[in-house]
Amino acid sequence: MATYRNPIQRAGDFADPFVLRHDGRYYLYCTNPDVRCWSSRDLLDWRLEGPTIEPDAFPGLVPFAPEVVYSDGAFYMYTSPSGHGHFVLRSDSPTGPFRPVSGNVGHAIDGNVFIDDDGSWYFYWAGDEGIWGCEMPSPTEFGEPVFTGIHMNGWTEGPFVSKRDGFYLMTLTGNHYLSSGYRIDAAVSTYPLRGYQADPLNPILIGADGPAVGLGHSSSVQGPDLVSTWMIYHNINPDASRDLDIDRQAWNGRSLQVLGPTTSAPAPVAPDVEGEGSTGALITSELFTAELNLTAMATEHGAGYGLLLGDALTLRVDRGTGTVSAVVEDAVVASGELPRRFVHDALHCWRVVYDHGDLRLFLDGRLQLALRHDMPAGSPIGTHGDLRLGHCALTHSTAEEADRVAVKPVPGRFWASSDGFYELHVQQPGPCTVYVAGEFAAGDVLALVLDDGDAHEVRVERASHQVSFSIDLDTASRSLTLRAAAGTPVADLITISPVADGRTATFADEARSGVGKRILGDARWDDVTAMATLTFALNTPDAHADLLFRASQLSEGGEGDDTRLGIDFFLGYSVQLHRDRVVVARHGYDERVLAQRALPLDQTRPHVVNVRAHGSSFAVDVDGVEAIRLDDALPHPAGHVGIRTSDADLRVESLTITKE
Repeated sequence: MATYRNPIQRAGDFADPFVLRHDGRYYLYCTNPDVRCWSSRDLLDWRLEGPTIEPDAFPGLVPFAPEVVYSDGAFYMYTSPSGHGHFVLRSDSPTGPFRPVSGNVGHAIDGNVFIDDDGSWYFYWAGDEGIWGCEMPSPTEFGEPVFTGIHMNGWTEGPFVSKRDGFYLMTLTGNHYLSSGYRIDAAVSTYPLRGYQADPLNPILIGADGPAVGLGHSSSVQGPDLVSTWMIYHNINPDASRDLDIDRQAWNGRSLQVLGPTTSAPAPVAPDVEGEGSTGALITSELFTAELNLTAMATEHGAGYGLLLGDALTLRVDRGTGTVSAVVEDAVVASGELPRRFVHDALHCWRVVYDHGDLRLFLDGRLQLALRHDMPAGSPIGTHGDLRLGHCALTHSTAEEADRVAVKPVPGRFWASSDGFYELHVQQPGPCTVYVAGEFAAGDVLALVLDDGDAHEVRVERASHQVSFSIDLDTASRSLTLRAAAGTPVADLITISPVADGRTATFADEARSGVGKRILGDARWDDVTAMATLTFALNTPDAHADLLFRASQLSEGGEGDDTRLGIDFFLGYSVQLHRDRVVVARHGYDERVLAQRALPLDQTRPHVVNVRAHGSSFAVDVDGVEAIRLDDALPHPAGHVGIRTSDADLRVESLTITKE
């Protein structure tokens, strides 16, 4: 299996990368003064094509976050020169030259264009409140702004919208680009401009304490195999230059996930067959995705053209009516209207997805037709009408199937599959813990099999949302199978990480004042008992003093030194001591209160706080009084112990941590 290593490109200042796929080739644009373009066939090896704009296009300004959209023979670039509103530029080539075709249309920074199935255009951008959007009457016109409701608890930028299975998928980036905690979230809606719900695993990509930091401002693109999706993003270097990274992206029907960040991973693969100017090698199977880039040459008003799938089915465009139809034995079985501005003699991308009788036709990424049709495997794909063919390819899979079987990186986390089988790519061999989150009842037995070895079994003693296994991974690639050995255990999410190395530790005379957080020691812990004697003083009505556990990926807000903005910028949990209550909160660069109990706390004397974390279950006692018992359905499985203050003074007189 061929692999790659991140970053895939260095020393080119690949800030804010956007990748356009056009006629089987990739074009990369980044934030730099001349909007240089790189091209690639495989997403890994990039060739510099050169500047795409004239030197005096934006005198004294740097075009921020350029994105390019192809439509009906023209390429449109959207960029915000040094953040002073957006301009639209046009070219006949993806490599330029692009020339302005609009004045300053405003809308702050980081513009992104999405074209829906019905041909409607939408523009998204980042504002002070979060992500905004509007409809676009044309590629150079912008409608009434609408706030999407999505933000990232502070600095928010870099929206990118795509569509899968009727859902609008948005990725966006938060925190300042100079921060190690620059990160990527995801949100999903059934409407293009409103109703977005944050992904339950946000942030979906972060590397604040990894080998590469400051991961963000992404775009996503279809892989060379036609069925995979890849996220392209940058990391930051100490000199503030940015390198280029990619990782596999997957959609499971409810959540958008990045299988990363990785240091190494399986490389993007080519389609099963491909070529230029010919469909001769495109032979169907029971499961396939085919892509054909076609230009209609006929000039007669009523001339039709399209694809022949086997002997019975024709997918045909009618120039006169502006429709595309599925025709079986001269009978129209499905039809749909083309966008009003559809230019027939421009290059268009035809994409056919077939899954055991379910057939979908996409034109330029828009879902145009969906129908039932039984097509014999081995049928050829041909063309109908006078056409010029560009890049043509076929893969014996679909995006849904490819996402299901995508290789999972270790360390990493991924949603569980229905068959319980996972192919792994091991980046760090050695002892690991497999944490399985889900629904487990007393008496359930979950079995784990590594490769073809013996089964490791875990019996659930009481109802829980997490079980774990200890395994040793000593090769680059392995397979893992999870199955029920007794009862009906349900696995939802799997996290594989190096074994938590914390065993026993003691701390004394640790202190923190004002607003901020820090980790105590270097050890990582999963199941622990932490006994602490704390004294604290709260300086405002909303102040609190906290113990952190299972904490990781800590960063501050803004450019890296704003402790107040970054008060919740970490993954893990906090046990908070307020004036009148005890609170347990979950953190994913935000704060979600899981439980609280009214309990007046005297600030003139020390308090003994006992925290027990076991799997998904947490218990907190204060001064011998049972305060909180709770279970988290998707728990953070491991991390550090630390302290945090929010307008408070906190002193740790003693703290003993013991692994359970």
